[in-house]
Amino acid sequence: MKSVGMHIHSFSLRYQFRYRDDFDVFSFITLAADEGFTGVNISANGPGYRDLGGTSAAHFARVRDAVRDHGLVCELDTSDTRPGHMEQMIRVAHAIGADRLRTYTRYPVDRPDLIAQTIHDLQTVAQLAEQSGVIVVLENHEDFTGPQMAGIVETVDHPAIRLLYDYGNAQMVGEDPHAALDSMLPHVAVVHVKDHVMIEHGGETWVQGVTMGQGRLPIMDLTDRLYDGGLRRFCFENVWSYRAPLLCDPSQLPHTPCFEIDAKTPYLWGDDLPPAAALVDEMTAFRDGWDWMKQSLAHGGYAITSDHGGYAIPADHG
Repeated sequence: MKSVGMHIHSFSLRYQFRYRDDFDVFSFITLAADEGFTGVNISANGPGYRDLGGTSAAHFARVRDAVRDHGLVCELDTSDTRPGHMEQMIRVAHAIGADRLRTYTRYPVDRPDLIAQTIHDLQTVAQLAEQSGVIVVLENHEDFTGPQMAGIVETVDHPAIRLLYDYGNAQMVGEDPHAALDSMLPHVAVVHVKDHVMIEHGGETWVQGVTMGQGRLPIMDLTDRLYDGGLRRFCFENVWSYRAPLLCDPSQLPHTPCFEIDAKTPYLWGDDLPPAAALVDEMTAFRDGWDWMKQSLAHGGYAITSDHGGYAIPADHG
């Protein structure tokens, strides 16, 4: 039996956070423990630190204690690699007991020195991250390809700077998920497990988030490859009703199954739904997707156990 930890991302229940007065970060932590997750990934990506739900030292301490009291592990999510912002968020991650901090660049993607600037930013904050016991992970987030991601972290060349592999984000830049993983795997410390289809709507090609198990991403194949590469912690992300436009010429897409147009799946953006419908449909998608994930892991010989801090080890480190 292959033992893995499984986190849940707060994005999975974003409408519960947004529309319910009785749902907050502490409700989320309790739900994660009750559902059998081993950790939580909390989005602090926005005003008021979004799903983290507070900005004071006292609030951070309460979150840290709640995570610990439920026997969970914590990761924190932000965006923008600018050093001033990252230094602040590394301190927040440390304050809530998070051992990983996700980020991605917020610079314009057509900036000519985008890669060089991202490298500079991460090199600037690497020492603080190491001193704080936080691993900063750069996500492939609708901007860089797998080889570019690998090149960034290899140039930064610091153990506190790693990569986050998202199962579906490579699609936005026209890269097959397997190809992205080929390049990124030696440097992956965090993953987001999700499911997508490709659709056409309004004369454009879109990546459409669907309930886990109802899309075209090779979820268990990617999971196996990551496990074989050394990863022992995964993060479930319910992306029902998410959508993002394709950022490349559709004629240049790879001829692989995850890029086949799914004519049966409608365009859906949860923000357009009435709050009551978004709440019910999101929770249904979460529970159905989590049931599918648990069954698929069991069939694949995996057991969800107490969390593991380990991540894929570069080949040149044995």
